[in-house]
Amino acid sequence: MSFKRLEPEDFLLSTDAIVAPAFANGSSTNTAATEGNSGVSAEYYTAYLGSDNRPEVFVATADKNATGTSIGEQVVYKQFANIIQGDAESNLPIGDTFTAIVVDRQRFKQSIFPPTFAIDNANYGPLATGSADVGFTNAGRVYSGSNMYLYPDIGTALLDGTPAYSTGLVTCDSEEVLTSNFVFVRARNAEFNYSQNPTFIDSTTGGVRFTDFITAPQTFITTIGLYNDNGDLLAVAKLSKPLKKDFTKEALIRVKLDF
Repeated sequence: MSFKRLEPEDFLLSTDAIVAPAFANGSSTNTAATEGNSGVSAEYYTAYLGSDNRPEVFVATADKNATGTSIGEQVVYKQFANIIQGDAESNLPIGDTFTAIVVDRQRFKQSIFPPTFAIDNANYGPLATGSADVGFTNAGRVYSGSNMYLYPDIGTALLDGTPAYSTGLVTCDSEEVLTSNFVFVRARNAEFNYSQNPTFIDSTTGGVRFTDFITAPQTFITTIGLYNDNGDLLAVAKLSKPLKKDFTKEALIRVKLDF
């Protein structure tokens, strides 16, 4: 085993956004499709199933001042106030009444991709998000659209008022931000040509087993270990096949860490 201290220029951080369709049939789902068990409360939420018979979106109406038989709408309001504002008794910027469109959590990776989110409903008109986020909440980013607030990190849109929502076409893609740390490990011609492997040593004499190991050594690199300054092993990278190394060869190995 041989060690080498890496320099700052040996590290490179890269971030990429991966966008993919969110629903079973692509980027859109129609809430005129089959209704199913919401998995929470059928009284408060309606689930709409995709072609795989699994929920794709949930729809609920909320009214902060609801009473009597409509008390469930007040419960919904407080649920979203607690999730978004961190306080069930707080006021949401959308107003006292709204319709919540919630994309099933299993349908998207890290968040939904804001530029792709839209709702087309004959009773409410097409909706699309604004071009920039408004700020951050307890639920993450918030975007302001046409009569709508979009919270992409929880896959939720709040529509102003309580429109008749039964034939809407919800469109959105899933987004995942993948951060990669590239580590470039350079083995120069004079480095990593000797090994501490016991096979190099003659167990009887304690000397080098073969004289060629002194004048013309060669090793095979199979594994890269990344250590911190305390000597703790942080990550291990395996090569697809052993890499032959001697004084006539140099190697540049790129290690990619995704997180």
